[in-house]
Amino acid sequence: MKRKLAWFGLAFATAELFAAYLPPLVLLPAAAFFALLAFLYHRYAVGVPFAGIFCGLLCFFVFYLAVVRPLEPYAGQTAQCTVIVETDAEPAYQEGMYRGSLRVTSWNGEPTNFLVECRAFPAAAPGDTFTAQWKFADLETDAYQMSYRSQGIHLQAEYLGSYQPQPSCQATRFTWFRLRKTLAQRLKTWMTAEEGELEAAMLLGDKTGLRDTIQDTFRIAGVSHLLAVSGLHVALLCGIFSFGFRRRFVRPLIVLRAFLVIFYMLLTGLPVSVLRAGLVFLIALAGDFFLQPVDLLTSTGAAAVLLGLQNAYAPCDPGFQLSFCAVLGVQAAGTLSRWEEGHLPDPRHPWAVHILSRGMALLENVQIAFLAGLATLPVLIAHGMTASGVGVLTNLLVVWMLEPALQLGIVILVLQFLPGCLPVVRIASVLLSLWLRGMLSLVGWCAGLPLAQLAFPKNYTLLVLAVLGILALVFHMADRMLWYLSAAAICGLSAIAMGIWSQEDLVRIALVGTANNPCAVCMQNGQAVILFRGGQSNVRAVTRYLTENADPEVTLVVDLRQDPSLLDFGEWPVIEIRDLEGYTQQTTLDDVALDLYHDGSGSLAVLGVGNRHIALASGRVHLDTPVSVDVFCAGNSLPDTVLPQTIVCCTDSADWLTSVSAQTVLYGQETPVIMIRPWLSLTYEEVKPLALQ
Repeated sequence: MKRKLAWFGLAFATAELFAAYLPPLVLLPAAAFFALLAFLYHRYAVGVPFAGIFCGLLCFFVFYLAVVRPLEPYAGQTAQCTVIVETDAEPAYQEGMYRGSLRVTSWNGEPTNFLVECRAFPAAAPGDTFTAQWKFADLETDAYQMSYRSQGIHLQAEYLGSYQPQPSCQATRFTWFRLRKTLAQRLKTWMTAEEGELEAAMLLGDKTGLRDTIQDTFRIAGVSHLLAVSGLHVALLCGIFSFGFRRRFVRPLIVLRAFLVIFYMLLTGLPVSVLRAGLVFLIALAGDFFLQPVDLLTSTGAAAVLLGLQNAYAPCDPGFQLSFCAVLGVQAAGTLSRWEEGHLPDPRHPWAVHILSRGMALLENVQIAFLAGLATLPVLIAHGMTASGVGVLTNLLVVWMLEPALQLGIVILVLQFLPGCLPVVRIASVLLSLWLRGMLSLVGWCAGLPLAQLAFPKNYTLLVLAVLGILALVFHMADRMLWYLSAAAICGLSAIAMGIWSQEDLVRIALVGTANNPCAVCMQNGQAVILFRGGQSNVRAVTRYLTENADPEVTLVVDLRQDPSLLDFGEWPVIEIRDLEGYTQQTTLDDVALDLYHDGSGSLAVLGVGNRHIALASGRVHLDTPVSVDVFCAGNSLPDTVLPQTIVCCTDSADWLTSVSAQTVLYGQETPVIMIRPWLSLTYEEVKPLALQ
C-alpha cells in the first residue's frame, strides 16, 4: 500500500471524530475489534486503516480517562475559584460583561488547571486574573459542544459574584496576543478602516475588529478561507522568504523558514488550521534538511496523528475538518492534472506547446478551486453553513491577490521599526489600501451574482453526497472512473430535481436573536416574513440568519413591540402593530395567513399554515376569547390567552416554565426551527424536550 502514513492518519482522525459521539464504554470493544481486523489483514491494504482506527479509538479512550473524566465531578458544584481570562474574550450581550473561555487555576483554594466556557463575566482583558464565585455544569448539547471540546473546554461556568481582582497572568501566550494586537493596530493606523481590518485578518488572523459585512461578503463569494489564516497563508509566507533561491536544499534558508513558520504559528494564536499547516510545512522542511523526499498526503497524515494525540477532540473542530478536506481536494486536483497531461498528445509546434501549457495551467487552477470546494462541501453542510455557487470564479479572480497583500503588509510592519522609512510606509499603505479595495470590489461583485448563495437541506444533501461518494468508490475499484462522471451527473441532476420538488411550498419558521426574546423568521419559496421583537441585536441576528440562508426577499416585517425604539430595518417594509386596530388579518408569502391581535399592553401574531397555527407574542396581550394554537414561540412571557399544544423556546431558565403543566416544551439554545408542509406535516429541527421540575 502506498502512502501508509497518510491512510493511517486519516483513519486515526476519523476514528477519533466518531469516538467523540460514542459512549465511552463502547470504545474499548470497538478498538479490540479493529485490532483483530488489523492483525488478520496485515498483509492486505486494509490492515493499515484498521490499525489507524484501533489507535484512534484507543487514544480517545485514554484521553477521556486522563483529561475528561476527572472534570466530570465538578459539574453541578459551586465554588470560589481563581480564573484567568483567555485570549478569545469578547463583549457579551449583557452590558459591561464579557464572554469566552476561562482557565481555572484554583478551586476553593486548591490548585487546579482546566478550561471552562462562560457566557457572561465582568469585563476584563485577556490575561487578567480574578477570584469569584462560580457555578459549574456540563456543556450544552448543541452545535457548539464539540467545537468547545476541540479547544480543550469540557465544562461551562456561570458567574455568581464576589469579584476579587488578582495580579495579571504573564504567560507567554498573552505576550504573543499583545504583540498580535499591537501589529494589527499598526496596520490599521496607516490604512482606512475596512482595508486595515481586512489586512489584519488575512495577515495576522486578528478578526476582532472585522465588520460583519466583510465576513458575510467573503463567505457568500466562497472565499472566506482568505480571512482565516491557513495552509495557503503559511505556504505564501514560506514562498516570500525563499529570497528567490531555486534550490530546495539550502540548509541555512531551511532553518530560517522553519523559524518563520514557528513564529507565525505562535503569532496567530495557534488555531487548528494554522497548526495543521505549520506541522505539514515543518515536516516538509525537515525532509528538505535531511535530503529526503516529502509527500503532502503523508505529511498531512502525520499532522493528523500529532493533533489527535495532543487533544483527541481536535478532529471535531470545523477548521480541522475543512483544512484536511481542502488538502484532499487539492491532491485530487493534482492527480487529475497528471492524468490529463499523460493522456494528451504532444503538440508539434512551439506555439501549440505554449497554448497547451497556458490552458493546462488555467484548467489546473479551475480544478483545484472546484475539487477543494467539493471536498469541503460535506463539512459546510454538516455544520449548518451555506455553500457558494460562485466560489470557483471568485477563487480564480481573487486568490492570486493574496500574496501581494501579505507582502505589502509585511513591508509596512517591518519598515515602521526602521528609522527614516516613514515616507515609504505611507506609500506602501496607499498601495495596499488600493489593492485591498480592488479585492473587496471583486469579492462584492461575485457575491452579488445569481446563485451566489446556495442553502441546502442538511440531511438530504448529506445523503446525496454519501451516495455519490459510495458510487465513486465502487467505480474506482472497478477502474471505471470515466463512467463515474456520467453516473454522478445523472444522480446529481436527479437529486437536485427531487430536492427542489421537496422544498417547494415548505415553510420554515426559525427563532432568531436573544434567548429570552427571539424573533420569528418565516421563509417559503424564496420569500420571508419577520415577526420582530427585541432590539438592535435582534436586527443584526436576523440579518445574519437571512444571509446564511440564501438571502430570501423580505416581504414584510411586523414590529410587535409596544413602545418601539428607532431601529434600522434598512429597506424592509415594516408594519408597527401599535398602529393597527385590535384585530387584523392578511395573507403573506404563498397563502400563509397572518392574524394580528393588539391591545394596550401587548400584541399577538398567529401564522396560519394549512391546518397548523404558530403564535408569537410581545408583552401581555388580553383577548376576550383564548386562542388555541399548535405551537407557541415563547419569549420572556407566556400569555394566559394563548393555549398551545407545544411551546418552543431558546432559554431553559424562563420564569413562566414553572407554570407549564400539560404542554410539551421544546428547547433549542441556538436557532430552533419549525418546518411545516402545508396540510401534511409539522416537524422540528435543533430542539430537544425540556424536562420541567
